[in-house]
Formats: sequence, structure tokens, C-alpha cells
Amino acid sequence: MQSPIDFLSQVDDILKEKTSDLISLRRELHAHPELSHKEYETTSMLAATLKDIGFDVYVREEGTGFYADLIPEDFDPAVDPTVAIRTDIDALPIKELNEVPYASQNDGVMHACGHDVHMTVATGAGMAISEIREQLTGRLRLLYQHAEEVSPGGAVDMVSFGAIEGVDAVLALHCDPELEVGRIGVREGNLTAAFDSFCIKIIGKSGHGARPHHCTDPVRVATQVANALYQMTSQYFDSRDPVVLSLGSIHAGDSPNVIPEVATMQGTLRTLSKESRERLEPVLQKVVGGICMAHGANFELEIEHGAPSVVNDPKVIGIIEQIGRDFLGDDGIYEIPLPSMGGEDFSYYLQHAPGAMFRLGTAGPGPRARHFLHSSKFDIDERAIGIGSRILARSALEVMAQLSNGELALERPRRMPIHEGIAE
Repeated sequence: MQSPIDFLSQVDDILKEKTSDLISLRRELHAHPELSHKEYETTSMLAATLKDIGFDVYVREEGTGFYADLIPEDFDPAVDPTVAIRTDIDALPIKELNEVPYASQNDGVMHACGHDVHMTVATGAGMAISEIREQLTGRLRLLYQHAEEVSPGGAVDMVSFGAIEGVDAVLALHCDPELEVGRIGVREGNLTAAFDSFCIKIIGKSGHGARPHHCTDPVRVATQVANALYQMTSQYFDSRDPVVLSLGSIHAGDSPNVIPEVATMQGTLRTLSKESRERLEPVLQKVVGGICMAHGANFELEIEHGAPSVVNDPKVIGIIEQIGRDFLGDDGIYEIPLPSMGGEDFSYYLQHAPGAMFRLGTAGPGPRARHFLHSSKFDIDERAIGIGSRILARSALEVMAQLSNGELALERPRRMPIHEGIAE
């Protein structure tokens, strides 16, 4: 059996030959984006691609999202490891403004967060590894997750579907247009924040705008609640443990001379620690309740809990970092100093198996490949596709090899049976 070093050399050679094919695949995906929970064609096309190269494919009954297994002949799930690569497949409701041949053909829908790149890179890694299938020391699983851009994200569905069962380590990447192509960003521990959203309804007493003394004005109460919410994070939470509260919507009434009955406020909450996240609801109840009581108003508070924080396993991210250094050199590694306060539902998989996500630099030399994520002009330097595919494939093989020979000890989840789905 060949060593991991031989594996890596073979993978590099295979991916060099497939570079133009992968760029074409990315452009095809970019031109045909689909919104969350509607990724039917994307799922069908990629599932067929994986089946054609020898993967066992399991598609959700809903027709969106699937996972695919590459299993060597002598695989024993009781002793041999399973390493997963996860990618997201949905697009955003954004009208693309790029004037390129592969611009979105679905008006008002765009891959503005790089999911087309994520899919291509994961598929490229799978293509390369499929050509050395006989030499694998474990099972490779590719997770193609729907609905990452909405809450609750599709990761919850995929976990319920059995996509993470039996997985010993899970890897992922995310495009970073603030990082130059040829570099990757790595961070041990918290990479992203936990994400929750809230809705506050302030209920007053409506009436004529000329007689506010006859009313309980929910707009006046809402303005005070809004000010208090923005001060809340520094007043009730340790500044060394970040808590970010943002109001995105305030709505009340439809007529300028009518004091409305209800004012509604919606926003998001982002935290890094479990302790701060658990304290948010009682603090919100206290702050909002106190102001409403003082003005004779009532309120209703609803909190929708989103994805927890992505916490990178130190051993897994360490392997990704070393693979990156070997491939890109020391200058190719950016050690991310602080976690992002954005949310990412890759974290749900990490509740079942250790793993890590890294950032893939996609910024090119010109202005076209330097627009931020979720921009109507987001695009990438396509040299990043080959880099991402190589690092994902190399890292998956290295993690698999180290798990097989006992060099890498991770806290494995309880062994679960392989999902009894129907391979398509």
C-alpha cells in the first residue's frame, strides 16, 4: 500500500489534469443557481456526477441535498475510519450584476457566497480520490447540503437523514474574498459565532395622533427599547466575551395620523460562548419587560435559535494547516486572529464528529475578484479552485491515514449504522 505522500502526489497530478473541467463545472453551477430548499437541478446534476465516478449516492426524499460514499472493497465500518467533506449548494436572492459569460441565468438568484466554488472544490477532491479508491484506508463521504443560507439551516435535515452517522472527522472550507488567492485562513477553536434571531412585539393602545394622552404609543416605547438593546450588551455581558445585537427591522402602523396598536422589532444575536448565549433570553425579558411596564405596554418576545458556533478541532485544523504549508509555503498561511461573528451551520456536524473549516483565499489581482460575500458583483479568481481541491483532498487523505494507523486520536462519536437509504 502506498504512503500518504504518494497519495498526495497522485492527487496533485489528477487535479492538474482536471483544472479546466473543474472551472467549467464551477461556471455551470454559477450560471444556474437555486434558492434554499429548491436546489433540485443542482442536486440531480451533482448526484449523477458522483454516481458516474463510483460513489454510492443517497438523496433526500425531498430531492434537495444528498451524501455520497466512496468505499474501498475491504472497508470495515467497525474499525476503518470515515472522513467527510461538507459543501453547501444553495444560492441567494440577489440579482447578479457581473457581466461575464457564466453570469446567473436565473434572474434574481445568484451564487454570491461562493457555494458554487465550494461544490466544485468538494467534487474535485472526490474525483481525484476516486481514482485511487483501491488504496484508500477508509471511507470518503461527500456531503452536499441544501439550505445553508436560511435558518434553521439544511444541516439539521442532513443530520436527521443520517449524513453524519459513522463519520470520524468532517472537513469544510469557505471562500474568503478578503484573502488573496494562494493563501488559506486557519484558526483553532471558535471560527464563527452562534446565531439567533428575535422578534419583539410591543403592544400598546391605538388611537388618534392628535390625542396621544388617550393612547399607549408602542412606537415611543419601541424607540426606548431599541436604545436599551444597543446598550444591553455592554451593560450585562463581559466585553471580553463578544455579544453582537443588531436590529434589522422596526415596523409600526400604516397611517401618519394613527397611533398604532403594535410595533414589531426584529434582529439578530451573535455570541461565542455557551454561557452568554444562554443568558440572552432572560436579559432580553428583563430589559424589554422593564421598559414596557414603565409605560403601560405589554410585549411578546420570540427567539429562534440558529446554528451554534463553529469550533475547530485543534488536531484537525492542525493537519489542514500543515497541508497548506507544504503546498503553499509559510506565506500561504493566514492565522485568523479573531473569530467571525457570522453564523455557519457546519457547526451542527461538529456536534456529532470532530472537524474543522478553513478559509480559501479567492481575491484576484483586479477589482472583479475583490467584492465582498453577498455582493451582487461577487466573483473569484478561479485559480482558487485547484488550490481548494488539492488542500481538501490532501487533508482528507492525511486525516484518514492518521486515523487508520493510530497516529491521530480524536474523540469519536458512538458508532452508528450506515444510513439505510436507497442508493440512486
